[in-house]
Amino acid sequence: MMRVLFTRVGLVSLLVMSLSSSVQAGSLDKVVSHASQSTTKIFKVGSRDIHLAATDADASKLADGKYKEDGKYFDKNDEPTYNKNDKDQWDWLSFNGNRRYHAECHVCHGPLGLGSSFAPALAESLKAMTYDQFREVVTNGRSVKQTDGSSNVMPSFGTNKNVMCFIDDFYVYLKARADGAMGPVFHRNLKKEAKSKEIREEESDCFGD
Repeated sequence: MMRVLFTRVGLVSLLVMSLSSSVQAGSLDKVVSHASQSTTKIFKVGSRDIHLAATDADASKLADGKYKEDGKYFDKNDEPTYNKNDKDQWDWLSFNGNRRYHAECHVCHGPLGLGSSFAPALAESLKAMTYDQFREVVTNGRSVKQTDGSSNVMPSFGTNKNVMCFIDDFYVYLKARADGAMGPVFHRNLKKEAKSKEIREEESDCFGD
């Protein structure tokens, strides 16, 4: 018996050999429900459970609620995150964030997110800063009063496409640094995954090409 189903991550084809002459009522609903949760337990045929191995559609779902979509990785809260695969390849955003950080940010914030006399170490700041807070500060800037009465001023980059079109890349890279997942290494020394078609299209749309 063949059932072909659509899930959030694509088309899942399930081939199940009938082990009983009757299938319990509502079994198709169970298939849809379980397939969408990426479990291998599908439904009952007679008194027996039918199991399937993971499909290609499930391959995008990783440990700890992390998942991959259109060449990007997201955490269980649907926020962009970093990933290093079993071939020691970093995701594209981590690689590109490293590269672009050293073109746009390190003059003030120091190489590798380590800070300078002008601005704080973002590899430390991202230990406490949320994704939304990061976007807010980069977009609108902020001024922080120091104990000596002076102020550290972060300018707004909300109209700078060289920053805003890659804001998730910057965040993912700095989050990897803050979490200790990526050491103090420059992009030219990193292995990386291929850049997806969807990422290319997003960049082109952002720049208005």
